[in-house]
Amino acid sequence: MTPLWLETHASFIDTYHNTSADQITFNAGLKENAVLLKVLLVAAGVLLDANPLTVKITVANDVSIGQTLDSDIRYGVSDGINFIGFEAPDKGNYGTNYPCYGMEATSGETLMNRTSFNKTTPDPVASFYPDQFVFTLKVDKPWGSCSTTHGEGFLKTAEFTKRLMLSHGLTLEVYKSSQEERVGIKFLEVIIRKTGDY
Repeated sequence: MTPLWLETHASFIDTYHNTSADQITFNAGLKENAVLLKVLLVAAGVLLDANPLTVKITVANDVSIGQTLDSDIRYGVSDGINFIGFEAPDKGNYGTNYPCYGMEATSGETLMNRTSFNKTTPDPVASFYPDQFVFTLKVDKPWGSCSTTHGEGFLKTAEFTKRLMLSHGLTLEVYKSSQEERVGIKFLEVIIRKTGDY
């Protein structure tokens, strides 16, 4: 999903953004925990709730924003009610927080009833903001992992308590934390596998 593809195909896109051929930049807005982007992945009625499903989300961000500005962004999937995914904070949070960690919440115009999983670290594990994140969600478990290109590679897992009703459909959703947060997305890739073995 390139920036121009997102501009024309997203079911929702935040007003406070600008798009070029190589990047869609979301700027400061008016709401805390606001939704930035929604893309319908699977329509309602296509899947059964019990279908084993793995979703892999790869995102490349503008490093200059995440390295120097407020940029705490949440990426994940939703059934229209519940959201499971990961938060990727900016480099300014790396003194106390991991580069990514699990989060579940209630989906909507803003992300409500948020719960983070294993967010804080006693010692910093990263010194720079990476150019790519990979989020893997085994939606039927529900379980997930996030990884970055720090050093030998950073990996964090999460076990979610919320379960998605896949029969309601599946939507890629991106949220910000505070209203001043910014992010520049260079591309998003989503791979969905209907299998229990992957």
